[in-house]
Amino acid sequence: MNLHRRQFLVLLGAAACLTATTAHAAPKKKKKNQKKPLTKPGHAAELPTVQWVRGNRFKVGKKTYVLSDFADVIVNGEEAKISDLKPGMQAMVTGSLKEAGDTSADSLYKATRVVARRDNNLEKKAQEEARKLREQLKKQNQRNNKSNKSK
Repeated sequence: MNLHRRQFLVLLGAAACLTATTAHAAPKKKKKNQKKPLTKPGHAAELPTVQWVRGNRFKVGKKTYVLSDFADVIVNGEEAKISDLKPGMQAMVTGSLKEAGDTSADSLYKATRVVARRDNNLEKKAQEEARKLREQLKKQNQRNNKSNKSK
């Protein structure tokens, strides 16, 4: 009787160990509605920019918005008017769909809050990237000229 009890305890222990190791090895399931980060870790988020402003309508990124009557417009942390929005400013817009189109670019949205930044350095970034590209092309052309001369 003692032997059966020992065998039972050994089997029970082995089953517990096996269950514990397979439970840790099983991959975790991802949540279906899990939100992905806007950018890679360590990279600053780039907000869409204001494309144009006409009356109470404006375009940010690919979406066209109509400013509602009770909307807040904030530029550099201060209360502002829609006329203070300028093309090239980075902007974050809160609102809802007003008129549906075939795509988001064709739809019209109602803006209830607009937060924009004047000093976003996007032009400086673009100029710096263009300068680096010119330098790379210049170096590549110099390498090609040296290899052609040696032939």
